[in-house]
Amino acid sequence: MTTIRDLLDEEVVEFPVHERSPVPGSPATPTHGAATRLAYALVAVLVGTTAGLSGALVSVNTLHLQQIMNLSAHQVAWLSTCYVMTAVSANLLLIKVRQQYGLRRFALAFLGLHAILALMLVFVPGLGTALLVRAVSGFVAVALIPLCLFNMMQAFPARWRLRGLVLGIGVTQCAVPLAHVLSPSLLASQGWRSLFLLEAGLALLSLVAVGMLRLPPAERVRVFHPLDLLTFVLMGSGLALIAAVLGLGRWEGWFQAPWIVASLFIAIPALVAAGAIETSRRTPLLNLRWLGRGDVARFAVAVFMARIVLAEQGIAIGVVRELGGTSQQLAVLSMAMLGGAVGGVLISALTVNAEKLARPMMLAVGVIGLAVLVDSMSDGSHHLQRFYLTQAAIAFAGTFFLGPALLLGITSALQHGSRELISFIVLFGIVNALGGLAGPALLGSHNDWSRAVGGTPLGASLDTLRLVAVIAGFTTIYLAILLTLRIRRKLAELRTLHDAALASQPGVADTPIAREPGNRWRPPRPGTTLATAFTALALLGVALVLAAWKLPV
Repeated sequence: MTTIRDLLDEEVVEFPVHERSPVPGSPATPTHGAATRLAYALVAVLVGTTAGLSGALVSVNTLHLQQIMNLSAHQVAWLSTCYVMTAVSANLLLIKVRQQYGLRRFALAFLGLHAILALMLVFVPGLGTALLVRAVSGFVAVALIPLCLFNMMQAFPARWRLRGLVLGIGVTQCAVPLAHVLSPSLLASQGWRSLFLLEAGLALLSLVAVGMLRLPPAERVRVFHPLDLLTFVLMGSGLALIAAVLGLGRWEGWFQAPWIVASLFIAIPALVAAGAIETSRRTPLLNLRWLGRGDVARFAVAVFMARIVLAEQGIAIGVVRELGGTSQQLAVLSMAMLGGAVGGVLISALTVNAEKLARPMMLAVGVIGLAVLVDSMSDGSHHLQRFYLTQAAIAFAGTFFLGPALLLGITSALQHGSRELISFIVLFGIVNALGGLAGPALLGSHNDWSRAVGGTPLGASLDTLRLVAVIAGFTTIYLAILLTLRIRRKLAELRTLHDAALASQPGVADTPIAREPGNRWRPPRPGTTLATAFTALALLGVALVLAAWKLPV
């Protein structure tokens, strides 16, 4: 029993004001030694990769899964859609779970559950069970993203902490190109089961890493209110149904399918009812009044449009196949995309400036538009190598865009308080999730329509790429107007970011352990029993990762 308490309980420490988090449920940010910072960075990369691959390994392999598992197009589409249906609204609840029950319990519980769910997918007896497990996995995997961010921010001193935030969110975004690189060898090993063996192994290793290297304690507060559950059910179900429509509409004939019409008739009133409840509450689950302000709403539209543009990569890979691209050429293309994505994260982190967030966002979308335009003019096999450069550029721009976009919202929210920050994080997650579904739905439907009116597969794809180029151009202009004329005038106020981040919060009710000035907090070391248990789990995780490629264990 003592061991379990040692594993789950967090020490209560009174940190200096400048080390406290502005938001309950988030860890303090004390100064660490170089070795400890490096350890936190490695844990962040592991957890972020695990989180990203959870969704990416399925989404980039839908065609293969359809063939291997003998599924129809709409059946395999459910595997990705049901994952997003639960993920899109998870932050509505998970942030409060972390705040009320503690960061340590939150981290270990969701990492352990994630590993169990991945293992279950290896042995599922049929599609129905797989869909149920994938739906739960989507909800659970969302919890891993803040853990990646928290660990990465511990890896940097205070003056560079914004760079840590950019790196953390960037790690999760590199998962899609990484999945493209890893998938061929995984599928060649043990088929679709290899995907989930790898996911389970990484989840166990993440659990061990987080369990061994504790995050600094976080403040716990009572945040749940009676109406929270009702709001979550209404808003969560509404968003889930919208996600289902976006994910399956292309395959079900959009409004030709009765269930799609019925879903919209249920989703819209549910969201309206949730909005009415939230705007009338003194302590809303989501501060819709602030989110409905002009600047925040227009920012959400900009991010949504950018996510649609980024769906171009799926069409481009199809064009490469139609132009006769070999498996080796596709592998080189995947490596180029991964290199571009990693480069975008690193350059974004190195150049990020809280007072000049407009320029990188407009530059990123502009680069995407130019690259897509070049892709749309590729109509022969002699143009295949051109895709290496354009897709690397798009991958670079995609990750380069996300960090400044996230920081723009966070810095604006911090000026109004922790409640608004939480609301923005939820909004950002919703917009990214729905945008990630809307992009393939829109572009895929346009591609299908172009073929239906007599276009060749290649011609339809190139026509779709030209559509993306137009959307990217409009998005760039929109960002220029929005960020330059409406938001940029407020950027001078963002100089208060560091002061806002240092704002103190009320202490916890427990008697704190006072820390002498200059006495650095250090992550507690697990006892012998816990260390032994974690070692066993780590060995199991390594075995599962190796088993994914049928390597000797």
